[in-house]
Amino acid sequence: MKNTKEISAILTAVFCLNRAGNENKDITLILDYAFRRLFGANTNLLMLTCLGHTLDEVKSSVMELLEAETAYKAYLEEYRK
Repeated sequence: MKNTKEISAILTAVFCLNRAGNENKDITLILDYAFRRLFGANTNLLMLTCLGHTLDEVKSSVMELLEAETAYKAYLEEYRK
């Protein structure tokens, strides 16, 4: 697998976007499983950080996370060409 160091940030972004939007319980369960199996962690703290935030508020935080931890911004720039 290539760039596995980005997995945690990507899963965190998906988790937060899912929680702040119209939450899909199946996605929540899959992400919870992934965090437990891949990182030995649970999503309780992530859930708490998402409480009370709108989707727009979460999107800006998610983009900051992805820019800091992944090459997502470069991907977007290339993809939009």
